[in-house]
Amino acid sequence: MLKSLTAILLATLLLSAPAAYAARSFCCVDDQGARYCSDVLPEKCRTRAYTEFNERGVKVRNVEAPLTEAQQAVRDAELKKQREADRLAQEQKRRDVALMTTYATEQDLDVARDRQVKEVERSIVQAQDKLAAAQKAKLKLGKDKEFYKNNALPEDLKDSIKRNEADIQAHGAAVEAKKKEIEDIKGRFETDRQRLRELRNEKDKAP
Repeated sequence: MLKSLTAILLATLLLSAPAAYAARSFCCVDDQGARYCSDVLPEKCRTRAYTEFNERGVKVRNVEAPLTEAQQAVRDAELKKQREADRLAQEQKRRDVALMTTYATEQDLDVARDRQVKEVERSIVQAQDKLAAAQKAKLKLGKDKEFYKNNALPEDLKDSIKRNEADIQAHGAAVEAKKKEIEDIKGRFETDRQRLRELRNEKDKAP
């Protein structure tokens, strides 16, 4: 009886083995429309799109053709562009949350703007004082230079004149830079004002 059961079990395994271990197949079509299939990926399919089937002939997946260098470059550029767009979107979202959290009203925004402007205006006054002092020193150096108009200038006087010119240029540039900074602050806060209104409108319209 045991031998009979063993024989039946062995026969069942032998009959099922071909189906269980049947190979998968891979198929592709060349440029002329010819179809190539094999239980291993045909050589002609390695450079083009192909389809994989399981042992029952059911399609398992489609595999895209390998990209050329030009195609890969295009795809890389698209991915980079998408990543940058995602980064900017996340940054905008972070700024929007900070904007709504920081300023309860537009008046709060005006207070913050005026505070920053006043700080820069104080820096402008300091730079203007330094510029005025340098210009005053220039007048004195001019008189000293006039004294030597018929003779060679002493080296220390030459150095003083050169340093004074550099100081005037630097302090003058600092004043102009600070004035531009004030315009930038006002522009930035005006942009924030418009965005704050947009966010409030969106919030009011939300169900």
